[in-house]
Amino acid sequence: MEKILVPYDFSDYAHLAFEKAAQMASKFNSKIILLTVIGPDINTSGMSLSRAEELVDKEKAKSKEVLKKIIESKEYADLDASYEIVHTSSSIDGIITFAGKNDVDLIVMGSHGRKGFRKLVLGSVASGVITKSNCPVMIVKQKREK
Repeated sequence: MEKILVPYDFSDYAHLAFEKAAQMASKFNSKIILLTVIGPDINTSGMSLSRAEELVDKEKAKSKEVLKKIIESKEYADLDASYEIVHTSSSIDGIITFAGKNDVDLIVMGSHGRKGFRKLVLGSVASGVITKSNCPVMIVKQKREK
């Protein structure tokens, strides 16, 4: 298992998936790629092209800052980790396309995404990735409290 892809939408579930992937990467000496898909959350309808591009660039810069902090943190310093940001209108297609083009061996992702304004329909992205992926997909759920 050389490459582990972790779709990262900044939710608690995504971070749990990253933690699980980090454990696996340490055991198998794998490379982790954090992938953020921007586009599905940005409503550019009625905007000029330059304003839409400005919003996308701003979102990319914010995402880059957070992803960089995660992989450069002391906790994950020993990992071979990188991040990528893609812009597309579909999270599922962005993840699947990236995985295929980069010979990913495993996708590790949270069972649910963001909520509220930046909501991903509960589980729909995970379900779509499982359905369309050509490589194994591991879904990470939060532990239930007893």
